[in-house]
Amino acid sequence: MDELDDLLFDYTTRANPKSNEDLRRYLRRCPQFREEIIEFTANWRALSILDKVLPPALPDPIIERQILRRAQARLRAMRRRRRRGKPI
Repeated sequence: MDELDDLLFDYTTRANPKSNEDLRRYLRRCPQFREEIIEFTANWRALSILDKVLPPALPDPIIERQILRRAQARLRAMRRRRRRGKPI
């Protein structure tokens, strides 16, 4: 599951889930996660449509700090894996 989480994190930070070209590239790169990538992309695109239709939520500083801590922890984990020579 960590491998899939890392892949989806990479997909959203280095690619554009709204791009069909990026979607095809990640499907070729990781065919073992084909269904998960497609489902993630469909959800991402649906949520991006809702963002245009629904009013923005009010920011919650506690939640924002939790999100930032999780993102920082994932980044540290990815860096450790790279140093050990493990693929992302």
